[in-house]
Amino acid sequence: MAATAHTIRLVLVTLAALVVLSAAALAQDPRALISGSSDAGAATTAVPSTAEALAALEAAGATVVIVPQETVAPAVTDAAAQPDAVGQVAQLRERLGPVLMAAPALPGGLVTAMRVAGDDSLSWLWAALALTLLGLGVGTAAYLALTHLTLKVRAALLPPEVDTRGIHIAYAFSYIVTAWLSSAGLLIAGTLAVILVEPSRVPEQVTAMMVLRAVASFMAFRGVVLAVINGTGEGRLAPFDKPLAKALQTQLLVSFFITNTAAWICFWSARFPLPEDAHKFMLLVAATASAGLFLAILLYHRRALTASFFGRGRSVGGLPPRPPGAGARLAGLLWPVAATAYFVIAWGANVRSILTFSAPLIGPVAAPILAFVAALAVTGVFLFVFDTRIRRGLTNDGWTELYEKSAYAAGGIVWFMALAGLWGLYGTQYGDDVQRGVLLLVTLLLSWAGWRAVNIAIDQRLAEEIPAVGADQAEGEGFGPGQSRIATLLPIARKVAFFFIAMVVLMSVLASLGVNVAPLFAGAGVLGLAVGFGAQALIRDVFSGAFFLLDDAFRKGEYIDVGGTAGMVEKISVRSFQLRHHEGPLHTLPFGEIKQLTNFSRDWVIMKLPIRLTYDTDIEKVRKLVKKVGVAMAADPDIGHYFLEPPKSQGVVQMEDSAMIIRVKFMTKPGDQFMVRKHVFQRIRDAFVENDIHFAHREVTVRVAGTDDPDTQRAAAAGGAHAAESRPLPSAGAASELAGL
Repeated sequence: MAATAHTIRLVLVTLAALVVLSAAALAQDPRALISGSSDAGAATTAVPSTAEALAALEAAGATVVIVPQETVAPAVTDAAAQPDAVGQVAQLRERLGPVLMAAPALPGGLVTAMRVAGDDSLSWLWAALALTLLGLGVGTAAYLALTHLTLKVRAALLPPEVDTRGIHIAYAFSYIVTAWLSSAGLLIAGTLAVILVEPSRVPEQVTAMMVLRAVASFMAFRGVVLAVINGTGEGRLAPFDKPLAKALQTQLLVSFFITNTAAWICFWSARFPLPEDAHKFMLLVAATASAGLFLAILLYHRRALTASFFGRGRSVGGLPPRPPGAGARLAGLLWPVAATAYFVIAWGANVRSILTFSAPLIGPVAAPILAFVAALAVTGVFLFVFDTRIRRGLTNDGWTELYEKSAYAAGGIVWFMALAGLWGLYGTQYGDDVQRGVLLLVTLLLSWAGWRAVNIAIDQRLAEEIPAVGADQAEGEGFGPGQSRIATLLPIARKVAFFFIAMVVLMSVLASLGVNVAPLFAGAGVLGLAVGFGAQALIRDVFSGAFFLLDDAFRKGEYIDVGGTAGMVEKISVRSFQLRHHEGPLHTLPFGEIKQLTNFSRDWVIMKLPIRLTYDTDIEKVRKLVKKVGVAMAADPDIGHYFLEPPKSQGVVQMEDSAMIIRVKFMTKPGDQFMVRKHVFQRIRDAFVENDIHFAHREVTVRVAGTDDPDTQRAAAAGGAHAAESRPLPSAGAASELAGL
């Protein structure tokens, strides 16, 4: 249902463009739109040769003087003699008068023509009725047999449960195929029966053949209407509610029955010696009824059709449907005007052809329906294939949306091509323009589909490449592992793909419009050379960045240091990249300015923890305790997987006045060390407390010589403590080195 909705939407939106297309078709010779009628009314006049004309003039006693051709004034060409548009309208008006005047005498003229065809008798009508009933009986039997057979084939090929859109579309098209095959069987079987009984081309045979063709065409049209609209059930392709579908189905079938019957009566009467003006009047009535009835149905249901096609918003992410956009509202407002203009132009072309050549144009009036059937077939095949991929789990929501929109767009292009073909524009002076337009539409569709496919593929791969960062990455100050190499390069590849597709589309559009693109390529080369000389720094940045990325020096999300500027790589473009410092500032650095780059987020990192212990500590005991703690933490199911190497003691690394400093180290992936560090500190503290190992505190020892006075000693101790508190702290570099960072 949704598929047909979007397809018909494309059909209705493009009707405005087809008004211009139809007007162009009216400007050409209508005989080009009539199959086999270009020679219908051509009069043949024997033209004597030059020698015969001279001999006849001399025999009559005339004197003939031959003047050289260059001295003869140029004759008026046929093109110049043709009337303009106003003159053509005047001619059609003059021809319309006698046709309308022939209307009162039409019944009598038709009876007279049938009498003449039956040798001044109407008794042949009974034989024609019997022959018609025979053909219809045999044809009906063939119709029912083929319908039964095709239903069995459909039951064998399609599943009984209609649970997906693809199966729904397959059932609808199988119904159309069943109706068309059965109608063809009716026509072929009935025709063979009629020919076997009456092989001669007599009025009885002609009448029976015309009735069979009328019935077969109606049944074929009925199959399409029932498959698309289906006013009695729920499985319709068009997005109509049941009351609207039921009304449209009834009105379309009744209208087509009337116009189809009128058309075949006209074709039947053409086999009899009916006056030409009377036959033209019948054709005018049939053409006017066809265009008027279908246009009246559209205009009568215009509000309901607008609400069905353009009044439904799109639901995204399970949210309520959004209201239609400005484009949908504009299309809903303009499509009745475009449809009216189209049917008026089609009717005018039909009237012109009837009055001028006594032949109706079936294409312009039936073109929208026939083209819609072709577009629906293409769209249905696309959606059926895509639905199969969806049911097999071979795609995701992004691909599904791309498939659907591509199918609707392809159906719209097929509709446009079929409509132009039914108007007979191919092979005329407008054929090249139509072909260029089709080529342009195909180019735009392929380019859009290609760009969307690139976007979806890149987004899908980026989602797969997002790394599983540490649980406490926020404490890591940006020292995370970063993204993968392909996740870093894919955004740049997206920009390159967009530039390439945009250039291809631009060149294709210009070429389809008749612009010579070869000078543009040459000019682009010269311009590129000039830019290369004038923007050497830019070229250096671009090439430096390309080589840095090829060398995999850094990736998006990694923490790097470039000449003292440190931060996490947040964005990479063609010319530069941005670093986000862990305190917030954002630095932008051109690739060409990189002299040295330090990456803190690659492969692994070693964390070294200094621990202050008293001088009476058993170092061997400490080593064994740290090793035991490391083994226990590596086996811990919660944090053990973070370790590349478990904690172990490196022994005493420094001796101070009041403490021995031992160092414990462990190895993790970048970004995990800060989360693991707090667990290591906690486990070591608990183990030391349990085993009576004491941490050393800073102490100040003051020795006072030469006095035993307690007050003096206390004053000296206070001064020493004050001096120790005033001692400057170690530098940042020394602190970092001490911490093992």
